[in-house]
Amino acid sequence: MTNLASVLTDAAGLHPRRPALRIDGTVLTLLDLDELSARVAGGLLAHGMRPGDRVEVAVCGDPVLPVLYFGALRAGAIVVVAAPRPRSVAVRSRGAVRGARLVFAPPVGRTAAGPGADGTTVVRVGPDFLDQVAFWPQHPGVVHRGDGDVAAVVGAVGRLRSVYTHGAARAAVAAAGGGPLSAPGLPGRRPAPRTRGRDPVGLVGARPFAPLTHAAGSGC
Repeated sequence: MTNLASVLTDAAGLHPRRPALRIDGTVLTLLDLDELSARVAGGLLAHGMRPGDRVEVAVCGDPVLPVLYFGALRAGAIVVVAAPRPRSVAVRSRGAVRGARLVFAPPVGRTAAGPGADGTTVVRVGPDFLDQVAFWPQHPGVVHRGDGDVAAVVGAVGRLRSVYTHGAARAAVAAAGGGPLSAPGLPGRRPAPRTRGRDPVGLVGARPFAPLTHAAGSGC
């Protein structure tokens, strides 16, 4: 399986009880992360997500980031990792700029998720989010993606924005040797180097991909 999400499913199969995350004093194992991400994938697919659709994860400082990250990948989506926005209207407009079909956003402004005027759906990630996800439909599989298909877009203004294909991202995880949480854009990976001047885009992989526009102050 080429999909980057397979680094999680493979690890969970080999070491299901190995600790992966700590959320509010609770330790989640690789198996827990695998099952929760499968719920996120099921919810996205039920929402009509298609392979290649973009899902923005605007909760960089939240420990549920890996759950959303791998859930979106399992559904075949492209993950756009970005920083939280202070206002719901900003989330909607910037999500649209990036071409995101759905945005996972912090619990600010209105708490109810729904489509905005731009067609971008906003899902609020509050303290009880994982409890809610437990009731979402489960998709235990992983949608197939090719080596040259884009997996993740990571970066911010003032940093190198990198576009990772599934093949290149899997190679990066293997080189880092840190397991699933070494995937590009997750806490277990070093941030992209800072740059000067305009915000460049680095493509890591083989297939060309249109760069995404970042609004001022966005990004992890």
